[in-house]
Amino acid sequence: MASGAERRRRKAANERRTPTPPVDDTPLAAFFTQFASFSFNANQSSSKNFDRLVRAIKCDPQDPDRHAVREGFKDALVQEFNERFGTDGNDISNWQNLCHVLRIVPVPDSIEECRQRVWDTHVNLVDLVDSARTGRPVKVFASLGELTAYTLRKPKKFFPKENAYQGGLLKELLREIINPYFGKRRNGSAKRKERKKKQKAARAAVGGNRTAV
Repeated sequence: MASGAERRRRKAANERRTPTPPVDDTPLAAFFTQFASFSFNANQSSSKNFDRLVRAIKCDPQDPDRHAVREGFKDALVQEFNERFGTDGNDISNWQNLCHVLRIVPVPDSIEECRQRVWDTHVNLVDLVDSARTGRPVKVFASLGELTAYTLRKPKKFFPKENAYQGGLLKELLREIINPYFGKRRNGSAKRKERKKKQKAARAAVGGNRTAV
């Protein structure tokens, strides 16, 4: 049995420890925790959490409330991306952070090369957002076809294509899954569109196609 002095020493050591961090208050956590009947699991994917939420609140597919909940979930996904990865598509630090998360080695020194390496990497954006919370590496797919099959698997992991909270960085990463296209990106500057046109022509010459994250 520990002596009185030993118990006092342990108590003092415990009091000096860093306090337990507060409950995650990121956009996704804030969205899920607003529902009293639902318990958010931070280690589970956002899509699985959402499917559990729908079952917990017992919304029918045609219920207007279910639509409102889904729209709130989409907003939270986009806001979480912005908070985790930034919004400025012209900030090289944002692109280099994405390269690091996607395990691109070495991380390029130029923003153009960072963009190209990230665009050439096939990952699901919902998984990308979740990886920042769970700490698990995001899965990289060998082809767009493999990524599409994975995205359509239940629970489906679609990232909102249009959202009021989208920043410039996210707009550059979004792509079509069901009907993929390899042309110019929307919302890009004239200079960027012209650069993409030249890159597409160069890829066609070697028989390749680029896809974005």
